[in-house]
Order: sequence, then structure tokens, then C-alpha cells
Amino acid sequence: MGEFTGWMLISYNKSVKASSYYDQYKPENLVDENVKTFWVAETNDDQQWIEIDLVNSGTVYAIQINYHDYESNIYGKVQGLYHRYFIEGSIDGNNWVILVDRKNDYKDVPNDYVELEFPQIVRYIRYKNIHVPTPKLSISDLRIFGLGHGKVPLKITNLVVNRYTDRRDAMITWDQQQNCHGYNVLWGIAPDKLYNSWMVYDKNFLELKSLNVDQSYYFSVEAFNENGISERTMIVESE
Repeated sequence: MGEFTGWMLISYNKSVKASSYYDQYKPENLVDENVKTFWVAETNDDQQWIEIDLVNSGTVYAIQINYHDYESNIYGKVQGLYHRYFIEGSIDGNNWVILVDRKNDYKDVPNDYVELEFPQIVRYIRYKNIHVPTPKLSISDLRIFGLGHGKVPLKITNLVVNRYTDRRDAMITWDQQQNCHGYNVLWGIAPDKLYNSWMVYDKNFLELKSLNVDQSYYFSVEAFNENGISERTMIVESE
């Protein structure tokens, strides 16, 4: 239970096209890993679609679609809600195979996570809408999990931990790494007990505000991209 599969998020900040969008709720919101942003289609019908270009081909193992309740006016547990859609994949953008088939499903799946029976090597991912139970078609995330076919990031350098005068707080910094999407900052009360972690996208620092005043801590950082995770840094102690 809970073991890491080795699959990475390969859709982060990739190029997105859509059949339409409403107001400021643009397609790029689907791949920014920000729960506060979302896409809204201009109309809600079976002509609406999303297409993600992964730039390089990768092996897709699972797909997650998180619908949004923009102006839904649906409260509590309502019977009869359902989502119908399908998702295709393609190497060249011309020939498509179905990866997720919900064409004939009548289930309420506002946060649908599907592991593929057979992993597929694709470059393009396309979602096609059939039905959603909300007045507007709105999606916050279309997340593609798998492995890219490129290089993992190099090991992070120059990890520095500065505890503030208020020892509950600390600033952790490291050198920005090329070819990475983000970083995992790990810490704990012993070198072999780095049980806490914080994921950071794009930035090369983390201001931590959750430490115990009289406790020493140990820190390490690893970088990640769509191809995998780097080796961790040497562990740094902060007394």
C-alpha cells in the first residue's frame, strides 16, 4: 500500500489546445498543477475537446481527470449525476487509439483516475466530452502519469538551511537545476528518518514554518522531471 510506482507526471506545463474557452478560464490551466485554476468550455456539448502535446513521446500508465464545479449550483449528494467522455492517444497527431473509454458509462466520477490495462507510448493526449452533469463543462486538471524517454535531472548542489531567530522557521535554498520540473524537500529528526516532504515547483527555495524549537533536523533535496527523480543531496543537519 502506498508504494511509489516510479511513474511521473508527464503533462506538467505542456502545450494545450481546446475546442473553446470561456472568459479567462484558458486551457493552460489544465496542466499548471494549481488547484485554484481551471478551464471552462464556451459551450457544454459533445463537440468540446482538449489536446495536450507532451512534446516528446512517453509511456503513459495512468490518467486522472478532475472536473470542476464552476457555477454548478449542485450541493450535497444528488442522485443521477454522471460523466461520459473518452481519452485518446497518438504518436503523430493523426492516428489515435482509445486510452480511457467512458462512452457508455453512467457513473458520477468528478475525480476519475484510470490506470491503463496496457501502457501506451504516445506524444498527444486528447479528451473528448460527451456529457457532464454541470451546466458548464469545466475541468481543473487533466493529469498524465507515466515516464518520459529522456534523462533524469542531475543531483542538486549547494543545499543550505538557515534557521531563523524564531526556530520554528527555516529557509532552505539550493542551486537551480536544469532539466527539471520541481523538487522534493525532505526532512526529519534523524538522517534515516526523513519522513516529512514538501514538493516545490520551479522555485529553488522553501520557507518552512513547522519546526519544533528545541529539535535538530536533517534535510535533503531531490529534483524530478517527467523522466524520473535525481539522486538526493548529501544530508544537511540544522541544529
